[in-house]
Amino acid sequence: MGKIYGYIRVLAKGQDVENQVITLRGMQVKDRDIFIDNFTDRRGDGPESDGSVLQYGKLLKKLRDGDLLYIQSLDMLGDGYGEIGRQWRMLTKEKKADVVVLDMPQVDTRRGRGQFGTLVGDVVLTMLEYASDAQWIARKQKQSEGIERAKSRGVQFGRPELPWTEEFDRAYQMWKKKEIKGGEAAQLCHISRALFYKRAGQVREREEKELCGAGCSMQDTSI
Repeated sequence: MGKIYGYIRVLAKGQDVENQVITLRGMQVKDRDIFIDNFTDRRGDGPESDGSVLQYGKLLKKLRDGDLLYIQSLDMLGDGYGEIGRQWRMLTKEKKADVVVLDMPQVDTRRGRGQFGTLVGDVVLTMLEYASDAQWIARKQKQSEGIERAKSRGVQFGRPELPWTEEFDRAYQMWKKKEIKGGEAAQLCHISRALFYKRAGQVREREEKELCGAGCSMQDTSI
């Protein structure tokens, strides 16, 4: 059997850590093998962020095939099912360590190992991946419904169009006649060159449609 470790992630200010430490000691985890991250520690998407400032990163470097890790709950591994699933895969598949979740006694990857291999670990991983996908779908659906409700109320999405100004009209006409360059036209309008070209393209497209419409009307009249 490998070494025994414990990991604690403090999820809220004032959370009782000492009781968790006492519980881990009761599981024969030595103090030097208990890793604790405070909620105030800098972190990225989850506790795995590169390990440079987090105790979790130091723990990952120590874990070996056959080691045993105790955690109080699954949310010690990250925020959301997706992150928890990624960490579970890291621990059980890449590090090949056993994991015991203390507040869910049935989640013990050692159970049934001889008969079913890594059955418990695989089942938990499948459930986490399914929950992550379902959570993502539900979130996208909620966003879509929210956008539709907002549109029905007249809410406009995307970047608002700049109001038409006489400055732009003059600059556009001068640029169209090749009297000035695009950069100079943009300066006259007090906008960026990219925005001037974008707006100029919109105007040109509108002019072409109007010209086409007028031509089609004249052709219909002649007929």
